[in-house]
Amino acid sequence: MTLPPERAGTLLQIKSRDLPFSFFPMVRTSRRWGLNSMLYAAEPWAVISGAVRDAAITRSLPDNEAKSALSFVRQAKEYFIAAERAGALETRPLLYYYSFLNLGKALSIARGRTGMVGKVKHGVAAVHTSGYSPTSAEIAVQRSGPGDLSAIDELHWALEGSTAPAGQIKIADLMPQSVVGHRMWRAATGSMRKERFFALEQIQWLEDPVAREIWLKLYLRRDTLRSHGRGVTETLREARIDTTFRAVSDAYAAANDLHAFEQITATPYATGRASDVVMESVGTIRRDIWQTITATSPFRRFYLCLSPLTEVRVPQWMSVYGLLFWLGSLTRYQPVELLDALAGPYGPFFEEFIETQPAQLLYFFASEARAQDVSKPALV
Repeated sequence: MTLPPERAGTLLQIKSRDLPFSFFPMVRTSRRWGLNSMLYAAEPWAVISGAVRDAAITRSLPDNEAKSALSFVRQAKEYFIAAERAGALETRPLLYYYSFLNLGKALSIARGRTGMVGKVKHGVAAVHTSGYSPTSAEIAVQRSGPGDLSAIDELHWALEGSTAPAGQIKIADLMPQSVVGHRMWRAATGSMRKERFFALEQIQWLEDPVAREIWLKLYLRRDTLRSHGRGVTETLREARIDTTFRAVSDAYAAANDLHAFEQITATPYATGRASDVVMESVGTIRRDIWQTITATSPFRRFYLCLSPLTEVRVPQWMSVYGLLFWLGSLTRYQPVELLDALAGPYGPFFEEFIETQPAQLLYFFASEARAQDVSKPALV
């Protein structure tokens, strides 16, 4: 397979140093965009409260909305702590779900979504006609309407800038979107299932200062894709980036046994400063990149998530949120079915999911609240 040559460019540098990839590499100052930094927090709740308080001041929110948002954060923290201390595994998902429901309301208010104080429906419901087993169960996502707000839709607007995907979503589509529990999902579904998560060795920004444009390049290990029987075309298609990235011939990739995927459409800048459009560039890819938040350097690992086009794909945070809702719904209404799921072939997946994903989602939301990478420090 003959690949097209890479676009000519140089590594993007801000203040004379290469810009590492992040969802929040830049911060808006009073005059222009400046370099952002990692925030280390053993206690993310204080970070979230401070960010919500700052947002209320910046947006000049009405007093009742500002106080309500901070109350939602406090409630979220209490639910989260109760879940962490719960002795019975089956009680934890419901407590975690209510924690993130309240935290989502607070973030929505902080991002300028109105009407969140008062009666707001969950916006997600179990589809009882689909049954309660992990292989058949479904949830239904509802959007907001006039005078009828959906908490999950408002959160989707706040984080993604668009309405949530409405309609029914299979639990079987959400489970394999969990980075941490993915291997256990494969074990439960059978050895014929292909590996779906592939760590990105590097993500680089390139720049053409003459054309005044920047673009992204993703690097994946050739041997990893090869060992899992994944071809380049299939990888681009199932990562849902085949219309935005292309495989290119790259000297660095060839020398290091890597595949290079180059962004097809560059992001132009007219100001003379590439830093002004870096966050715009992030917006072109952030829904296509999965991440894990770690307590050791580099504190973020990024992945491509591959899934058949027949499956519903949602943002990473929404897959965790949706699964916690479904498990919590079983806790409330179908506890026997929940115990069966925990004792069945998917039990190890659900146990790992409940143990690890809430903390990941909490730090993800803390990062969103601050518009800055927030991670747990290596030593506390």
